Amino acid sequence: MKNKLLITSALASGLLAGTSAFAQTTVTGDMALVYTSVKKEIAGGGSTRGFGRETQLNIQNKGKLNNGMDYAAGFSLEFDGNAVGIGSTIATESSSISNENVYIDLISGNTTFTVGVDHIQRGYNGAIPQVFHITEAMRGIGSGVTYVVGAATSEAMGFGVTQKVPQAGLSLSAYYAPRSRDVGTNDVSAISVGSGNSSYELGLAGTDSFGIKGLTTSYFYNTADKTLSANAGDIVGKSYGIGYSFGQFAFGYDKFINENSLTAASTAQNIMGDTTVAQKHDQTRIGATFAVDKDLTVGLVRSKTDSTGQTTVGTETVKALQIGYNLGPVAFQGTYATFDNLMSATGPTLSDNGKMGQLRLTTKF
Repeated sequence: MKNKLLITSALASGLLAGTSAFAQTTVTGDMALVYTSVKKEIAGGGSTRGFGRETQLNIQNKGKLNNGMDYAAGFSLEFDGNAVGIGSTIATESSSISNENVYIDLISGNTTFTVGVDHIQRGYNGAIPQVFHITEAMRGIGSGVTYVVGAATSEAMGFGVTQKVPQAGLSLSAYYAPRSRDVGTNDVSAISVGSGNSSYELGLAGTDSFGIKGLTTSYFYNTADKTLSANAGDIVGKSYGIGYSFGQFAFGYDKFINENSLTAASTAQNIMGDTTVAQKHDQTRIGATFAVDKDLTVGLVRSKTDSTGQTTVGTETVKALQIGYNLGPVAFQGTYATFDNLMSATGPTLSDNGKMGQLRLTTKF
């Protein structure tokens, strides 16, 4: 169930001359309450468990421009639970609160011109079916699985264009970020020189692609020039996948390739690929789901990530069994995953094996 608050009102005449007199604003939201249990077999790993949460509020507006074109605009506020913890005296929350889905779209038929951040189409979800996306859960415990590859262009403030091709069931996109990984400063701040190169991303995504019902396709490529002459090479990210559903079954295959950039980097050096050793993450995912009935779905996911050119090299594997049950306005989801050679952002920790269980309650409003 998704309840929407629709606001139709006259826009303030003093804002912009010639603005459309009416616009429709939609307010929606979602919430996830998550219980996670982890056991690691590596020395000193042990086990732990606890709750996590995420809430998000989405505000969107759409209407007509005075030249006859359509427009859409919006932003989201995401709260990831990074607030006061045990023993903390200062309340903090992630800067990502205001980095979610901020955009203004100008629309002419099947062509959309976009300025914003975290809005252009992306290959994050790939093409494999899943009850829910296990990537973020595994990243949280140190896995090398990822869906943000290369220069992470679509995560930065920039502009682009998306062209729908209805006859082929495809959407094509091109996006440019003046400074990779920069989500935008405030509107009066001077930007600093030398804080990162620009990047671009080309994408293709389709449902019922090429007229084949149930066929899902995905291909994305982004790149940024290396920042220093000593760097091993340019940053490159590639992802592609294919999926197919028929009746109660669905299955798919994804590939994510990340060269000369660690996607979970925390310093300027490795964010922009500042290393003299060429590094590469090569991740393969396969997934399958079966809809037992209209409410119950089960799924299997397997991920393998190869790491080369880092302090340690090796292969991480993750296998997960998933279940989802629809209770109408609330959904229940669960997963049980096993992992071998759990990989961190700087390389795999060999023999870091273990298990993770997770239960989720989600709702939309």
